[in-house]
Amino acid sequence: MRTPSDKPLSFVFVSFPAHEMKMRWSAKLNFKGGEDSSSVLDIEVHDGEGEAVKKGVFEFAGQMLAVNDGLAKISYADFIAGKHDRAIWLHRKGFPPIPGDLTFA
Repeated sequence: MRTPSDKPLSFVFVSFPAHEMKMRWSAKLNFKGGEDSSSVLDIEVHDGEGEAVKKGVFEFAGQMLAVNDGLAKISYADFIAGKHDRAIWLHRKGFPPIPGDLTFA
């Protein structure tokens, strides 16, 4: 499987509502175009105030992905293998795990 080389796209995920904005999060999975099973995809992760998440774990597509300075990475092969796994969570020290889901942006 390969993404179209001339059509970049992004999937946007957001947290379920949380009382404090800092607890909320958004994640943007970017496809630049032309990815195949050997590609690595970037996921930008921000809190509800728009700040890059410094450290955490993004649970996505059946993987536990390290978040460092607002960026997580997943292989295209792992994304495809886990595309039916519904668990999407952000885990951060000092916060309870917050679930989320795909949205339209």
